[in-house]
Amino acid sequence: MPSSPPLLLLFLSLLVSITVCQNPVFKKFEYKHSFRSPNLAQRDGSIPFWMVTGDAIASSEQLRLAPSMRSRKGIAWNKRPLTESENFQIDVSVKVTGQGRVGADGLAIWYTAQMGTLGPVFGANDFWTGMGLFLDSFDNDNQKNNPQVALMMNDGTRSYDHHTDGSQQILSSCQRDFRNKPFPVRIRIEYMKNVLTVHIDDGMQQQPRYELCMRAENIFLPRNGYFGVSAATGGLADDHDVLDFSAYTLFADAQRPATETLLPQAEKDKYDAEFERQMKEYEAERAKFKEQHPDKAKDDDEFEDAKYFEDQTARELRLIYESQNAIHQTMMQMDERLKQIQASQTGAVYQPPAGGQAPVAAGGGFAPHEKNEVMQNLRDLSSSIRDMKQYVNEIFTKTYNLEQKWGQGAPQVGNAGGGVAIDSSMHQKVDSLINEVRAVRATQSGGGSAGVAGGCPNCLSSSIFLTIIFLQSAVIIVIVYWRSKPEKAKFY
Repeated sequence: MPSSPPLLLLFLSLLVSITVCQNPVFKKFEYKHSFRSPNLAQRDGSIPFWMVTGDAIASSEQLRLAPSMRSRKGIAWNKRPLTESENFQIDVSVKVTGQGRVGADGLAIWYTAQMGTLGPVFGANDFWTGMGLFLDSFDNDNQKNNPQVALMMNDGTRSYDHHTDGSQQILSSCQRDFRNKPFPVRIRIEYMKNVLTVHIDDGMQQQPRYELCMRAENIFLPRNGYFGVSAATGGLADDHDVLDFSAYTLFADAQRPATETLLPQAEKDKYDAEFERQMKEYEAERAKFKEQHPDKAKDDDEFEDAKYFEDQTARELRLIYESQNAIHQTMMQMDERLKQIQASQTGAVYQPPAGGQAPVAAGGGFAPHEKNEVMQNLRDLSSSIRDMKQYVNEIFTKTYNLEQKWGQGAPQVGNAGGGVAIDSSMHQKVDSLINEVRAVRATQSGGGSAGVAGGCPNCLSSSIFLTIIFLQSAVIIVIVYWRSKPEKAKFY
């Protein structure tokens, strides 16, 4: 008796395997109900056999149903009803990405009796008839059960309750985190003999690894329904992208569609004989061409694949070479343009003749080397003037300090007899010296450069002017020292 349960399980597994082998399922891809990358959309942004509206944007690589902006919604619905079979399988690859820890609102996959429109249920209309599979990102009822994948059936009389995440309306659900995965999340929905099965991938690896999410029996979907996808955002926002939507029709062995009618044997023999005759004529013409043109003829095994076909590596290298060549051509054009600008500017400033001699400027102007010499003289003169200005400022400061000192000691000096006369004479000399210094400063700052540039014959050179200033300063210092010595002796 203890060994009966394992034996029972083994018997059931064998029975299921035999049943499956006896009732195989055939799958057929339906391109008119599908879209996938690359070349997902046409140049005008439309998808063949699909209606795209709202905020949905289709590109060659993906269909963005709702961007990561608040209060956006978009839908895409198949224009053709599924009339090929009542049973189907759809494989959907989605990417839901956002910057926040929590996203909203979610994405939905539909199979309905009519084409959908924009509405409040994950971007699609309410009161639908058929199936809705919801990838709900936001937890509206605060039950800590989101993100989740939920299945809801509707007969066109019920309204989806967003505040409770449809907890009282959904048929089945599973909690899966499908946001911000490194790879697209794959979802497989299979409807076969009124049994709906949903498998989902975790999106953590490139190859899908499906896990059972839900299985519901006694599901009666409307015949000749329409596939659709939709997404919406609310106060929070995610990017909702669909990369692949592949639809397949499923057939049992008894439901397998009949193959195309074969041609009658007589007609087939006729075409085969015509083909053989044309092949013989071709071989005869080819042999004749080889005899007449042996240098141009090639053997049968000398077929150059690279001449007629281009693999992915060669295409990438060709595109890189073309882009680099375009950049090089642009840089060459820019270099030529810069050379032209430099040549025009050089010609406008100074263009030496072919003989190598410097031209003489019209109207008594300066040659370039004379201009350089004049500019160097002006720089030397400016440096000398700055030195003189500093020296004159020092003399002016010293004389002003002496004047202040003499003004404070004037009453005591006057009591000695003749001191007032001496002080007056010194004041006159100091005033004349200050006036001369001011005149020299005004002359040097206002007309010094013009006098040198114009070749003024009456102007003093800088060395003579400095010598005169030095002699005057020495005389003043000697006189002041000599005058102040008896006064200090008399004071003490």
